[in-house]
Amino acid sequence: MAFDLAYVDGRATGARPYAAARSKAVATARMYYLGNRVAEPLGPGSKEKKSSLVALGSFAELDLSDVAGKVECGRRIAEFAGVLWDSDCYSAGDTITLIGMNRLLDGVLHWHIRSGRQPVRSLIRDLISVNPAPKWDDDLEDEVPTDIGELENNIAELLADLSGDGPVPEGVAPVAVGIERDDVRVHDGSWRTALARVEGWLHLTAEIDTRDDDAFDESLAALLLLDDGWTNEDLFERLQYRLERATDLRSRFMDELEGESEGEATAATATANWVSSWEESDDANEGEDSGPIRALANVWPILEFQSKALQGELELSPSYQRADVWPTRDAQQLIESILRGIPLPSVIILERNTEDGGQYEIVDGKQRLTSILRFIGLHPRALEVVRQKAHEWGVADLEATFRSNYPEFKKLWKLNERESLSQGIEREHFFPFVLRSTGQPMPLNGELEQLRGKYYSQIKDIAIDVVNAKRKISTIFEQMSEYRIPVIIYQQASTKQVHEVFALYNRQGKHLNAEEIRNATFHELDLMRALLVTAGDSKNVARVAPFLEADWADLESTGEQLAGYGFPDAGYKRTKVLSWVASSLLFEPEGGTKISAMATSKHINLFLGAVEAARPGAIYYPLRDRRKVTDLMLLLDHAVDAHAALGDEPWAEQFHRENSKWQELQLVAALIAFAVAAHVYMDDVNDVVEDALDEITTRSADWVRPPKTQSREQWKFISRVVAELLEILGVEIDVADQALRKSFGSSGLRLLIDLTERADDD
Repeated sequence: MAFDLAYVDGRATGARPYAAARSKAVATARMYYLGNRVAEPLGPGSKEKKSSLVALGSFAELDLSDVAGKVECGRRIAEFAGVLWDSDCYSAGDTITLIGMNRLLDGVLHWHIRSGRQPVRSLIRDLISVNPAPKWDDDLEDEVPTDIGELENNIAELLADLSGDGPVPEGVAPVAVGIERDDVRVHDGSWRTALARVEGWLHLTAEIDTRDDDAFDESLAALLLLDDGWTNEDLFERLQYRLERATDLRSRFMDELEGESEGEATAATATANWVSSWEESDDANEGEDSGPIRALANVWPILEFQSKALQGELELSPSYQRADVWPTRDAQQLIESILRGIPLPSVIILERNTEDGGQYEIVDGKQRLTSILRFIGLHPRALEVVRQKAHEWGVADLEATFRSNYPEFKKLWKLNERESLSQGIEREHFFPFVLRSTGQPMPLNGELEQLRGKYYSQIKDIAIDVVNAKRKISTIFEQMSEYRIPVIIYQQASTKQVHEVFALYNRQGKHLNAEEIRNATFHELDLMRALLVTAGDSKNVARVAPFLEADWADLESTGEQLAGYGFPDAGYKRTKVLSWVASSLLFEPEGGTKISAMATSKHINLFLGAVEAARPGAIYYPLRDRRKVTDLMLLLDHAVDAHAALGDEPWAEQFHRENSKWQELQLVAALIAFAVAAHVYMDDVNDVVEDALDEITTRSADWVRPPKTQSREQWKFISRVVAELLEILGVEIDVADQALRKSFGSSGLRLLIDLTERADDD
């Protein structure tokens, strides 16, 4: 059967074995028919439903049920079928045109015939005789479609769950009376009343407009990031997803608070983690996908990891990874599992091409590989230390001793070092460890009992059963053994794809926080590396951001001071503070997007993404220059220094807890203002700040953190504090705004201050 289509100026040419659909009613009916689904009526204005695209996708063996938007569904089908997908195929409001529908039908039918699938003639014959999809009946506009009925039940159940008894995060209003599932309905609007009662659990960027039903629905759709032209089905699908996420995070919040009495958590820390989880979730699900990702699944013997580590090709600790090392007990149990032949989970690797050749970054599995390389005495960091000690001690063959006879190496250490080689020092230097001799679960038994309490160098020549054959232990770790570890290698992923990969593993149980995902996403951006090092979350300035070394004597105090404010050496919280300050100073969202509608994570990510994408002439291009990046780090350092010079006493109690532990939101607001002042006053900023000490003391008592955790309320708080601090310090906003632009190419200061000025006008 002839079917030879090409497109010239967007028009189909060649042979088509059937007449193209002359109306959207006919086109959608054909889509439902091919997908073996009952045709649903067109929406108001003859708008097709997403379900028609999902049906056509299923005919082409594509699952589009979770794809956001009809235009995106169409793009994926067109890409699969190899047909042109351009602006003729869709219009505003996420609507597919008749041209677009016919192209998609042409494409999937061509694919069906080309691939030899059957039937063909009967399929075409039935297709052209399908009755048009029913039109929208205005008299039925208020009826609930069948698919909404299922959504209604799900939403009712989720709302009831969220209204249950229990603690709530700070800033979330408790629900006085629980919601009964049977009391929530779509047709009478009772769902809106129920949703308003648990709204705080959804952590939306602003409050829902409850003036009337239309305002409620429009504002909710905007807060759920629905495009223009959304339908009720779209709204309820997106709401269901948000409610599902809310119930999951509510459960995590309550689980975390179970340890409060033992001092493991507080309402404040659980709330902070709850907010952070929302930001990670929102960030992971925004935007379109970036297309196909190249990934390979394989299995590697331990020798492969060992070889790449020794050749400098295996990056066990990229700057976005946590710097901690498993406790020795956990590492011991891992090695015991290997010796018993227990398979390990997959190691996730990101392959990058660099000037030095291929690099394999460990996305997931760092602790497992670190434990293995430590045990066999081949961790690269350990060997660096040993080579240094060989030079200091004058022992030429020290590395050979370290690898072949670790107990003898320990004796040499004792002779040459004042510091004893404790278990903590061994962990710090990634030195070997012994296998367990006691403990629960029980250590090695049977023929493996003889290995208890021994180092690898003492047992590597002992033969044990390895994959149903008697072999030396060394074959497992140093030869092409049958014991292998599964690996998944992502090849040459783009920045956006790196972000998607990390977000995927977060959803599947590997929980990196938003800062760790951000550091991975923008790992190769000088600005990201500079923030990481200046904040003190990465200690290796020479390796991560060598361009800062010349000014490190000044910059080093930044991380030390942030640590003094109570931000821990874990989770990259210090980097978040500096990134938040930097993006607030310099980021100007495009298209008039309000920063008050953005979560912190999104704001920072968009800023870094704009810098990464900047080309010559773009406003963010100066921040691709290492000298400008260094200048920005120095500005942040001067802001921290000026803030630290005041001490805690001038600030009201709500700005920090006991022992100088500062609240993140309050510190960010203060540092933004001090950075602006430092840029205007330069070396005189400390004197200006000190002269304003009394007024800061008086005014800060009124700067009360908003009770709600919504992004809009937090931005308004920051705006107010920054505006009033700059007023106290005598800084003119427009002068400072222009100064930032002159130095760095952009400024977000005016946008930030405008939040306060608009609030005053209101």
